[in-house]
Amino acid sequence: MYADVDLTQPLKTYLQDGDNEIAVEVHQQSDGSSDLYFDMELIALAQAPVLDISKITVTFYGDATSSKGFTWYTPLGSSRSDVQVVENRGSAPDFAQAQLFSGRTTVSSNSPGEHVHKAEATGLAADTSYYFRVGDESLNIWSEVGTFETAPVSGPFSFIDLTDTQAKEEDEAMLSAATLSKALATIPDAKFVVHNGDVVENGTSEQEWNWLLGHSQSSLLNTTIAPSAGNHENRNYAFYEHFNVKQPDHAATVTGAYYSYDYSNAHFIVLNSNEDSSEYANFSAEQVAWMKQDAEQAKAAGAEWIIVNIHKGPYTTSNHATDSDIIGANGVRNQIAPLMNELGIDLVLQGHDHIYARTKPIKRDGTAEDVTKITETLNGESIEYAVQPDGTIYMIPLPQAPRFISRTRSRSWGTRTSICSSARKRTTPVSMGIRPA
Repeated sequence: MYADVDLTQPLKTYLQDGDNEIAVEVHQQSDGSSDLYFDMELIALAQAPVLDISKITVTFYGDATSSKGFTWYTPLGSSRSDVQVVENRGSAPDFAQAQLFSGRTTVSSNSPGEHVHKAEATGLAADTSYYFRVGDESLNIWSEVGTFETAPVSGPFSFIDLTDTQAKEEDEAMLSAATLSKALATIPDAKFVVHNGDVVENGTSEQEWNWLLGHSQSSLLNTTIAPSAGNHENRNYAFYEHFNVKQPDHAATVTGAYYSYDYSNAHFIVLNSNEDSSEYANFSAEQVAWMKQDAEQAKAAGAEWIIVNIHKGPYTTSNHATDSDIIGANGVRNQIAPLMNELGIDLVLQGHDHIYARTKPIKRDGTAEDVTKITETLNGESIEYAVQPDGTIYMIPLPQAPRFISRTRSRSWGTRTSICSSARKRTTPVSMGIRPA
């Protein structure tokens, strides 16, 4: 399973001339699995392998019209974090003319034989396409060439929403990669991809990140991803070290990260539902206070839409509908959902349950709003729109993971079925278009 792990850098400071003894431990990832075996081979190479650049992700960092964030991994032999960026003018990139941006390097918390590299490109032109590559200028090693676009100042746009890739085996990672590739091919004008959490099954298993990000690398080199942390990557910086996002100053990042960004006329708030407090299940009081302030600032700045990305959301029709952290006195449905409506949140994108579900606009008291509707035709399909709803709509787009969960038939959820507009299985991520309100 863990093939071709380069131990050159981790071992070179410890091995001495003569005989050396190496001790190895094996740990089981899952409490419910009885499968455990060990087979190891240590191979000495006359020449060190070429330093590989892997797990590249491109994210929003700061002003989306003029900046981007980058993350990538290398063996410990590469210590610089450099990004080269050149405007895409329709011809092959000439990196001799590129802008150079340098960032920071740390040792991975869950893969001590690797460096985590992060950097930002800033001062870019709005609504412009760029080529980029990441690497180490001092060693002259660079990644494959990728592309990205900066955000426009205004105007309609589309994005893709997906959730719960949650790959724990390589074949599952390949399935997730194929789904992402198909989504981007189906919606070629999608400006970015929103991920609602649970990127992998075991966040502290770096091999799962190798599989998922590795098989998706060709897609991830050519889009921007805006993820939230799921409960499967809630330990030891597993989420934060794979995505370069701009969290508030002094915010904790061990269990994930919360942050926000603007894109055209929309403001996106990404929450971390892996925190906890006596007042709010799944959230710290500091995060909730930040969310209130951030939403108010967005409205004051003229945002026409406010969209929240959260892994453990308040409304679902499946297994987690009656979990204590959802329906308890300090649960998400009782404490966070009313805030969503109070703050003027238009849409909440959720994960956690492996179904497709969408609510009607929900008011502060948890009941469905009776709204005026219009119907339009797009690509031969009739689409129903609510006209100026005051309530908040909650949606789960169905996971990329191979595991699906049926809707619950529990009577305890029966009183809530009146708020659900749609609940079924889908086979592809959801594409959304945002236009002036």
